[in-house]
Amino acid sequence: MPKKSSVTIDHEIEVLQAQIAILQRREDDFVRILEDMARLRDSVKAEQVALASQITELESQKNPINWLPSELLIQIFVSVTEDDLDTLAGLAYNPSPVIISHTCRKWRKLAFATSILWSHVSFRSRKWSASPVCAFINRSGSSLMDLTFSPPLYDVDDHDAAEDERLASECLLHMLSFHLSRVRSITFECTSSASMGLIVELLIDSLHKLKSLCSLDLSFTSLAPCFAGTPLLVLDELDKQSLADTPSVLTHLRLQQLPPRVISPSLLRSVQTLELSFPQRRSQRAPQYILRMSHVHRFLSFIPELQDLILMETTPLRDVVFEEPSEGQTTDNRFVVVDPLKLHKLKSLTWKFANPRDVYTFMSFFGMPALERWEILIANSLTKRNDVSMLRGNHGHESDSFIQAERLGGALSMTALKELCVSCQDGDSLISSLRQFFFPVLEQLELAYAGKCPSNCDHKHPLPRLDYVFRDPRLPHLTHFTLSHLDVFAGHGKLMLGYMPGLVSLTLISCTGVDGVLDALAEAYGRTMDVERKETRGCGVRVCPKLERIALWSCSDFKFQSLFAVVFARAQSVSTSVLMKAQKDVPSVVSAVMGRKILPLKKSRVASPQGGPSSPAKPHTMQNFHGVSSTLIPIEEALRPVQIACVHVNDCPQITKVDASLLEEFGIVVVYR
Repeated sequence: MPKKSSVTIDHEIEVLQAQIAILQRREDDFVRILEDMARLRDSVKAEQVALASQITELESQKNPINWLPSELLIQIFVSVTEDDLDTLAGLAYNPSPVIISHTCRKWRKLAFATSILWSHVSFRSRKWSASPVCAFINRSGSSLMDLTFSPPLYDVDDHDAAEDERLASECLLHMLSFHLSRVRSITFECTSSASMGLIVELLIDSLHKLKSLCSLDLSFTSLAPCFAGTPLLVLDELDKQSLADTPSVLTHLRLQQLPPRVISPSLLRSVQTLELSFPQRRSQRAPQYILRMSHVHRFLSFIPELQDLILMETTPLRDVVFEEPSEGQTTDNRFVVVDPLKLHKLKSLTWKFANPRDVYTFMSFFGMPALERWEILIANSLTKRNDVSMLRGNHGHESDSFIQAERLGGALSMTALKELCVSCQDGDSLISSLRQFFFPVLEQLELAYAGKCPSNCDHKHPLPRLDYVFRDPRLPHLTHFTLSHLDVFAGHGKLMLGYMPGLVSLTLISCTGVDGVLDALAEAYGRTMDVERKETRGCGVRVCPKLERIALWSCSDFKFQSLFAVVFARAQSVSTSVLMKAQKDVPSVVSAVMGRKILPLKKSRVASPQGGPSSPAKPHTMQNFHGVSSTLIPIEEALRPVQIACVHVNDCPQITKVDASLLEEFGIVVVYR
């Protein structure tokens, strides 16, 4: 093969390079074509996704929930999250926001954009896990947070569980310490006193950071918490001066079995609602905290804005007295001398499971000039007290007792109380608890039996006479009266209703002896001549001439005739001439109606201040020194009672629908169920 010259070789190289350049251009064309096709493919895919999204949107519009605007959906999500806080299905965190965010793309977008949806930071496990808490805190953004720590209850002797709870609470509070300015409420429930000590320490050390704290709930879940190894029993923040420059917006405070004095007075000055829960001790385990009257008296003195006080199974042991011991009396260092504490803004008092012998004793140490509502559940008297040396009550059986001679034998007048709800477990406890109270302006009264009774039980729970229950049974301002699960003895109904001349609404729930009550309401004031029929008929009523509404719930021992008689008696009207005559000559009209002669009382005479002849006394309204007006009914009201406007009959099998329709003929509203 002949050897090629360099010129030939260079020429061939140039030819090959030209071919390579052509192929390179063709490759570039192919790449450009492929890119165009890829873009075309991507655009087709994007168009497919858009069309599929439109189909999904149209399909979703079939569901009514998707008709709602996003703003309304957010409100629903927030409401569901708040309602499900107590039903967490065993999870350590609140699952509602997570479930909402996993439902669909739209809901997930709304959930992540709504910071308030993640503001309920809860942890309900003894085993610490930082991821859910961290996620909720981060997603809550700048919203105010509600913290809940409530691990499962365990035996107080389980030291491993106590240590796990302490570690979990410590880690949670450490993570929360960077966001204290955003904390709106704290609910801290634990079994170990070591865990409770951590939150108390945080409240003391970081008080100036809790600028948004409105609600605080600290409670032990165990009935016998042990305070060994903690300073909670000796810690006294009330002795420290309140920091005036520290703002406080705390309005709700709840303490369960935690010494109240561990709370700083800087937090207390704005509290409006206070709940104290100190159930009876079930164990003699030491050391334990005993709530004493001096503690409550001192604690309430730091809450000037208190409006609503709730006592749950709370009756403090009495260690206070009003007066110093006089000469010849035994001095007892166990008792502290105090003055009655005025709770000027207290409007509502709720007391559950109060010992009947302790009600008056407790109330006598406080002045409540603005109290308008009092709800009390009276427990049975305790047969055995745990601490014999600190018996509650007046100690009247101790002849040498210092507090035997103090002034607790009088009565308290609830001058502003308008609503009283009393639940009891027997009539004796009802009598012994309220006998030393006056209720001069009471407008609503509810008496109920609250004991445990099987559904098929035939045992009756008698209602004591009203003059046995109250110091003064006259209730001239009472407009609403409710009886529940009580038995009204024959004759007691008329006597009871006679003290309520202004009664407008009467409600009887699962009561017996209803016939006697209805008979009293239907009893005529007297008899008058019916000109048309030329015969005498009943006129007026004896009791409750202003009654407008009657409600009977699950009452099965009365007859329809009794109810009909009440409606009929109050539908009758007396002629105008009789009423006009009654206004001019009361004795003659009363004598005619009653069928016997009524002699007017002689006018009383009072001595002249100058020592001259006595003069007739000026007429005045009858009132006693407690301000209770007379319950006598004017003859005009007795002869022309208000017509019944509404009768509510529920679960009374002896009353048929036909019977109820007969009442409607009088022009009243009948609700029959």
